[in-house]
Amino acid sequence: MTIGIAIGVAGVIAIDISKTSITKSFELSTSALTSRSTHQIVGSNFTIPQHLFTQLRTQLGIKASAPVITRHVKTDQLGNKTFTLMGIDPFSEIYFRSFETIKGTNSRPMDLSSGRPGVLISRRNARQFNVKLNRPIYLRFGNKEIKAIVAGFIDTGDVNSRNPADGVILTDIATAQELLELGDNITRIDLLLHKDDIDKVRQILPKGVFLVETNKQNQVVRGLSRSFETSLTAFSMLALFMGIFLIYNTVSFSVARRRHINGTLKALGASGRQIFLMVILEVFLFSLIGSILGALLGVGFGKGAVNAVCSTVSDMYFVLTVSQAHISSMTILKGVLAGITASFLASIFPALKASRAIPITLMQRSASERAIQNKIPVFMFTGLLLISCAVMIFKVVALPPAYDFIGVFILFLGSSFLAPGLVLLISWASSGLVKKYGKVLFKMAARNIVRSLSRTSVLIASLMVVVSVFIGIEIMTKSFRASIETWVDGHIGADIHVSSTDELDRRLDFDLLDQIHKLPQVKDLSAYNIHRIYSVVAGEVHIFSYIKDLSEKQWTWTAQRPDKMEPFLEQGWILVSEIFARKHSFNPENGNHVTLETIQGPVRFKVVGVFRDFFMGGGRAVVSRNVMKKYWGLDDITSIQVFLNSTDEIEPTIHMIKKMIPETKMVKVVSGLSIKQSILSVFDKTFVITTALQILTAIVAFTGILNSVMALLIERKKELGILRACGAKSDQVRRLMIMECGINGFVSGVLALPLGVFLAWVLIDIINQRSFGWSYDMVLSMGILLQALLLSVGAAVIAGIIPAFQAGKTNISRALHME
Repeated sequence: MTIGIAIGVAGVIAIDISKTSITKSFELSTSALTSRSTHQIVGSNFTIPQHLFTQLRTQLGIKASAPVITRHVKTDQLGNKTFTLMGIDPFSEIYFRSFETIKGTNSRPMDLSSGRPGVLISRRNARQFNVKLNRPIYLRFGNKEIKAIVAGFIDTGDVNSRNPADGVILTDIATAQELLELGDNITRIDLLLHKDDIDKVRQILPKGVFLVETNKQNQVVRGLSRSFETSLTAFSMLALFMGIFLIYNTVSFSVARRRHINGTLKALGASGRQIFLMVILEVFLFSLIGSILGALLGVGFGKGAVNAVCSTVSDMYFVLTVSQAHISSMTILKGVLAGITASFLASIFPALKASRAIPITLMQRSASERAIQNKIPVFMFTGLLLISCAVMIFKVVALPPAYDFIGVFILFLGSSFLAPGLVLLISWASSGLVKKYGKVLFKMAARNIVRSLSRTSVLIASLMVVVSVFIGIEIMTKSFRASIETWVDGHIGADIHVSSTDELDRRLDFDLLDQIHKLPQVKDLSAYNIHRIYSVVAGEVHIFSYIKDLSEKQWTWTAQRPDKMEPFLEQGWILVSEIFARKHSFNPENGNHVTLETIQGPVRFKVVGVFRDFFMGGGRAVVSRNVMKKYWGLDDITSIQVFLNSTDEIEPTIHMIKKMIPETKMVKVVSGLSIKQSILSVFDKTFVITTALQILTAIVAFTGILNSVMALLIERKKELGILRACGAKSDQVRRLMIMECGINGFVSGVLALPLGVFLAWVLIDIINQRSFGWSYDMVLSMGILLQALLLSVGAAVIAGIIPAFQAGKTNISRALHME
């Protein structure tokens, strides 16, 4: 029992620590950047002219304003971590950020004696990585590296605690413009505005520049990872749910072991209430111990999971420049209460069963079998009713993603109620084959499954649920991976990819396109540009425009046939990804329009198709070259896809293309296969948690079966003694028990197959779409189903070995002894 509670509590606490840490890390990563500002002025291409700041100060007299430049950089001198290079005007910062204590040789962050760019880093980072004053660090973005001098340190207070400044490398506006080659442009302007000033500011903004609320923008970015955090919660709830089954089996085992004691106590005058409280108190003590142990394990697991989870969030949603494990007392309390509550709920039925029975039935196992046989019609009706309710939740009731797992819980509960009736049905359907082909021991084992239905039905139900979780998760992850591979092959299916790694100037030379096209081994080329644009709704959107589009898209909605879309693109229509459509609340029934922020202001575009895409963020859109130039002023190419006549020519062609590129240009030439492997590695890292849950599934399955079989062994002690007295050998008794376990495992596996497939459908078509906004096809594999069946049988047989050997050692005289 303690193990089951500890596993469930550890899962809840570890996931909650991960979620809380994401929130805290996000706050630390953004608080230094946005601080006390109420509004921001941003541009459609994430840059705005610096003279806007002067206009705000001189024309409108808004002193609470500050120009800001931000860019994510890495540096080997600070552990190769991601930082935000932040350019500020120190005199404007008094209204916003408090970088008050600066220890350095100069009052502004510039090494004036050498004329080289100077930066400030946090005192904590300087001590951790032994960075000295006036020493160089090398800032890297893309493949570009720039030398900067450490001109001073930001005092972050306690060096042992995280601070927002730990994720920032600070410099002044002029230095940042020099480092990033921005000219007279800045990233944004922070503002502290009163209501009366908002309209005044909007009136002076040129086209393509927007005034947005800081808090809303932070929430847009923060909302990108909500779906991922919801899935983490879901997995912790599944772990806790499986823990409840384990607790139920353990409590039932405890009650079964004390059947005669409880019967004797009731015969001597103990009341049902006293028996009930005795069982509940025992469970409470074990649950308290298990919850405390689970809390300790959960803290350890949580700390280990934070880096992986924050890395996934940074890879897929937004960059966390400060990541730390945040462990609160509320998280620990929540996990402990979850363990105690789950234990109490799981123990109610066994405790009531022990308290309500009359003394003679407590000492006779046959009473339990008669009771469950009589209640099978009620169980079947209840199970079907609960499953119908679950289907209603999935298909009719539009619950938020986090609450879809209420439906999963009801589905599991309903399936468990069906287990006794389905066991009888399978027994009746297979009785002919068993009689005809089964040997004596096998016939006895099969008959014992039905004779001990009160115990075996619980074992089969719990194992069925556990194996169905394995099936559902395995089908989901395999289907997702197959869809990712199809998507990569369709969108990134070229043999060679050429792209700029210069974060300051991502343009490729058109002459390079012509040179590559002239190579005799080149079959075809696809060239395009991709740029980030600002979106009020989604924060950041990636826009593509192709010179020649050879990608193969999977469509989820189209206004025209796919082969008829090109003319519509030229007329100004656009293609959008599923995530883009979800973020912008796109609904064809309400008009196929979406609004995008452009250099000409907000513009409504007609959507001609929605395609599958698995990049996170604000989504992606494809426009024509003319639309890209007209509305965003961009007519370049940033990437080239090269299709060859033979894959054997990939490496020689990569070598030839690299020779065409001047050494001063930062251009990456890689094979399509390496890009595919990189994307799949991110996928594998993201789904590490599902592997952990599957391992947990196997542990719960093994432990739960062991408890059930041990309880069954205690209840059948007299029966096994009679078998031994009638001449059965110890080896025969052992084989009988292992056969029973194997049959239980097989029946559980068979029942888990449809439940697991249904769970996979729920995860893929219901929860996944509501949480993430993308869709993919379910891929059913016989290998997964066979693997699940083997897991069920294997876990049951292995768990039955120890009880089987104990059964073989049954002492005949003690087993037949009567009170």
